[in-house]
Order: sequence, then structure tokens, then C-alpha cells
Amino acid sequence: MDVLLDKEKKVLSIKMPQDIDVKDFKSAKEQIDKYPDISEVKLDFKDVPYLQSKLIAELIGIKKYSISKDIKLTLTNVQEGVQQILEISDLLDHFTIKRDFGSYSPHELSYLLLDPEMNEAVIEYIASNFNENYAELLEQFFVSDDPVLIESAILIIGKSHNYGYVDRVKDCLDSPYPNVVRSAILVLGWFGEDSCKNKIYEFLKDEHIDVAEAAAATIALLSDENDSIAIKEYLSSSDERLRKIAIQALSLINDDFAYKFLVEHLKVENNETLRVQLAKAISYFNKPEVSDILLDMLKEDSLKIREAAASSLIRIKATDRVDQIMALVEDKDVWVAYFAVKAIGALCKEKRCSDQLEKIYSKVDTQVRIAIIESLGNIGQDVSEFLFQLLEDPNEDIRKEALNSISRMNKDLAIESANNALKDSSWVVRFKAIEILEELKPDGFKDTLKNHVKTETNRYVKEKIFSIVGEL
Repeated sequence: MDVLLDKEKKVLSIKMPQDIDVKDFKSAKEQIDKYPDISEVKLDFKDVPYLQSKLIAELIGIKKYSISKDIKLTLTNVQEGVQQILEISDLLDHFTIKRDFGSYSPHELSYLLLDPEMNEAVIEYIASNFNENYAELLEQFFVSDDPVLIESAILIIGKSHNYGYVDRVKDCLDSPYPNVVRSAILVLGWFGEDSCKNKIYEFLKDEHIDVAEAAAATIALLSDENDSIAIKEYLSSSDERLRKIAIQALSLINDDFAYKFLVEHLKVENNETLRVQLAKAISYFNKPEVSDILLDMLKEDSLKIREAAASSLIRIKATDRVDQIMALVEDKDVWVAYFAVKAIGALCKEKRCSDQLEKIYSKVDTQVRIAIIESLGNIGQDVSEFLFQLLEDPNEDIRKEALNSISRMNKDLAIESANNALKDSSWVVRFKAIEILEELKPDGFKDTLKNHVKTETNRYVKEKIFSIVGEL
């Protein structure tokens, strides 16, 4: 059993053996007793492929023992077999489980890099702990024929700020592997390598979108006053993909020229997807007229463009345009009104806004009504009496949203309404009622759900109840 003490952090790490047995847990307790000043114990299960059920009691015993000594217990590098036995025993939530790459040799980490779910975390770890051993590993990666390992090497270089490898990274711009080229472009941008900018421009037209987008990001990082002008030319391309990359690059450069070119292009761009992108791109500029541009886009025919405009108004916190947006909530076009209401709900917290939305409720289409109910919940003013009346509405979506918004402003009424809604004819409303009871946790709510499940007919509602109270 390997034991490592980090005196500074007061952490004791104990590596459990592959053929783990009862005696190992006893030894772990003895090790804990040797170091009375520790604040955390890490049990490393890297070499343990499976845990016999008879050892579960020993593991629980270690947990209780650590609690009695006010020591945090963490299980690290838990393999799938051990995790499964903990899950079957309903014990996963009782243990803190983390990955500790410090237990792995450089050679072992190279295998973890090939796991898509582990790759990014391993790169971060090696970059943060870079030393001669990892330098040797990078050399092996560069001479391999595995594009994932080469890409990982480049990103490790970039994230560890190892400028000594810059020439090798430059060479990777000529790689036949798109993921390698992409990573090289990004790292050269991080390093501020202006000497490569002209060559990186060529990748704006690359057939692989990830490579082209990386080029746009790096050109933005390396940009000067001439780059916006150069990229503007791509906006007139007949290739929609190239215009997309140009919009992205100008948004990232974010200078006065870039703003001017994007606004001008908005007047002539007809592609819906690109107009959506333009709404987002323009919103990243700190210009007073941006709100007015987005307000105009809120009136366009395309629902996607309207949604992007509304989202962008919310993102830039256009609270100074609340009155102009409010003027659109009764627009004859239902979807203009709908997105205006959604924006009001995100931007305004004042009573005047909830009063106005409540006032127009009876005059608008069902979709707008649903948006009003949701926005009233977001605004947060207590209009629960108004919403309570809507629990009798024939439309199930209205009842569900009313129930949800009440829960955001009046806890007592929400609990009462949720209990009553368990009798609702719609399973969607009953499901929402259960979610609210689970969130607010009133006294006896689990008993209420246990009683309700006996007569519940909907499978999804039953499954939700069982997830809260367990199988009966």
C-alpha cells in the first residue's frame, strides 16, 4: 500500500492495491491514525478493477471513521467496476469521487489522452505540471502517426506557454490532419506569432469548418487596423460558409471598422442563418445604436431572427429600451409580441412591467399569454393572485406555467396549488406540481407523493415520484 502525505495541504493519499481485501481497509485506518493533523484522506482506486460486495461495509466503515475525526474522504480514480457496485448499492451519492491524474505515469496518461471524455482534462493536467518527463512524452507524440496525440502535444505546449516549441508548432500548419492544423493555428494565436498571420489567412477558406473558425479566432488575436479591411472582402463572397467565417472574425476583432462593416452587411445579407449570426455579432459591440438595430430585427419575418434579436437584447441588458420593447407586446404579429414579452421578462424587474403584462393578458393570443405568464415569474413581482385564477384555464400549458410562476413568488400558495394540481386532468401539470413539491420540500410531501402514486396512471409521473421517494 503506497502512502503519500502532502503536509502543506494536509492531505493523505493512500493507493489501494489491485487485490484489495479487508486488511487493506484496516491498514488505511492505521495510516489515518498516524497523521492526526490531516484534513483530507484520498483513497486511490486506480489499480482496483472491481470491489467485492463484502468490502462495501469496510468502505462505509472508513467513511464513518473519517467523519468521526472530521476528515474529508475522497475516492479517486474509481474504475467502472467499482463505480457500478457503488451504484447498485445506492451509495454513489454518499462518496465524493474525483479523478487524480497525479497517480498516473506519463505513459499511462498518454493512453488516457485517447479517451475523448478524458482528453481535455489530461491536457490541462500535463500543461499545469509540465516537466522533463512530459517533455519526453511530447517528443514521442510528435514522431507518432496518431493525430490525437499530436494535437494533444500542441495544446499542451500552448497551455503550458512553452515558447521553445514554437517552430515545431509552425511546422504542424502543413499537417495532413485537420485537427492538428486547427490546434496549431490556435496555439500560434495564443503565442502572438504575427509572422504566421498571412499563412493563417489561407485557412479561412479551408473546407473543414473547425479549421476555418480557428483561423478566424487567431487572426482576431493577431489583428491590427488593417485586418478588418482585409476580412471585409470575404463578406461579398458567394460562399455562405466564407461569409459566416468573416462575420465571426469581425465580431472577434471588434474594432470600429469591424462594426461598420457588419452593420453595412446587415443591409444586404439575405441568408436567414447569417442574419441570425449578425444579430449576435453586432450585439458584442458596445455601441449605443446596437439596441435600436436589434429592435428593428425583432420585427423581421423570420422567427429565428426575431429570437436571436430578443436574446441579444437580453444579453446586452438593454434595460434602457424596455419602453420601446413594451410597445411591441401588443403587436398584431403574434411572434413579434411573443419575443417582446420574453425580452421584457428578462430585462425588467419593476412593478410597472408586470402591471402592463397583466393588463394586456386577455387581449392577446395563447402563445403570447404563455410568454406573459413565464415573464411574470421572471420579473418577480408578486402577482400570484392573478396567476392563481389561471390554474382553472382549459389550456394545460397555461395551467402548468401559472403553477411554475407562482412557485417563484409565493411559496405558501405554490405548495397549496401544487398539492391541488396533483388532481389535474393533465399529466404535464401533475408532473410540474411534483417538481415544485420536490423543490420546495414542504413537510410530509414524500408521504403525499407515496399516496398519490397509488392512483397515478401516467408512466412519466410515476417515474418522477419514484425518483424522489424510491420504489414502493
